[in-house]
Amino acid sequence: MSRRLPKLGAARFASISRIALIALILAAWSASEVRAQERPALPQIDFGAAGAVSIAQPIRPSELEQGPIQIAPVNRGAGSSATFKSLYASTAIMQGLDVHSTMAILKHGGGEANPLMGGLVTNKAAFIGVKAAVAAGTIMAAHKIGKRNKVAAVVTLVAINSAYAFVVQHNYRVARSLQ
Repeated sequence: MSRRLPKLGAARFASISRIALIALILAAWSASEVRAQERPALPQIDFGAAGAVSIAQPIRPSELEQGPIQIAPVNRGAGSSATFKSLYASTAIMQGLDVHSTMAILKHGGGEANPLMGGLVTNKAAFIGVKAAVAAGTIMAAHKIGKRNKVAAVVTLVAINSAYAFVVQHNYRVARSLQ
């Protein structure tokens, strides 16, 4: 049995487009505000010719009486915002749903159309392991992309999750038709 993407009519395409647009809006709406953090200026240290250390900005006694030193919060980097966390979770959920929907097809006598996964579906543990590795690899790649370009990482995760949403929807439709 081959699995192909269904042909979409204009009304169906419009409804799917609306759902994707709503998902993108909700992802952007749930994002927390991102601001660059300023690091406090450190005193300049001069090591001199003889190796003697002198501080260019001496610490005044009045500064010591002000209380404990305030340390700037640590920049947690890419993947720490609510948007990234929700996209990471949805990536794992989509992979899990892909496993479940594929197993539903196999249970009703269908087969895996993806030649790369065809041999794995006979061994359920190996199939689940590979899908878990795909989810972990996708999350790690998006995290690396997010260190350089957060927008690209978000767009990549949304695109991958959307593609898997279509695959999962198609798989469940095929499983229902096989019952």
